[in-house]
Amino acid sequence: MEKTLIYKDKNQTKFLLSNGLTQVIYQKGFTPPTSVTYAAFWHPWELRHYLRGYAAFSPISYIRLGNKIKSLGLCIEGNENSWHLKKLLPAIAENIPMNAKPFQDVGDKRTVKQIYQTRENMLDSFKYSYREYLN
Repeated sequence: MEKTLIYKDKNQTKFLLSNGLTQVIYQKGFTPPTSVTYAAFWHPWELRHYLRGYAAFSPISYIRLGNKIKSLGLCIEGNENSWHLKKLLPAIAENIPMNAKPFQDVGDKRTVKQIYQTRENMLDSFKYSYREYLN
């Protein structure tokens, strides 16, 4: 697997892996290095509770969804207009895999299809759940 160096100092080295995951290797003194691999968050803060478990339990699927969202011009670093939930929530509902299991972190093993049945129902649920941010 190919790696691209992101950051390096005396205590850590951070790589972007070819599958989109981030790997950090920590080196402290004479102890053996410790490696951690994770999916870097691409979503806005408001969606942290909804997408955090999805990122933790299905990191490759989470990264693919993020790449689709970014290809639509949303969630672009440095572009304030690309982070609005009015645009982002429909894009997530339209592009998330229906077999994704977004709530595994709380023990819910159901898929998006089992929870919402349709993408429209998912979007309606988003609109209700995030109504305070949509004004």
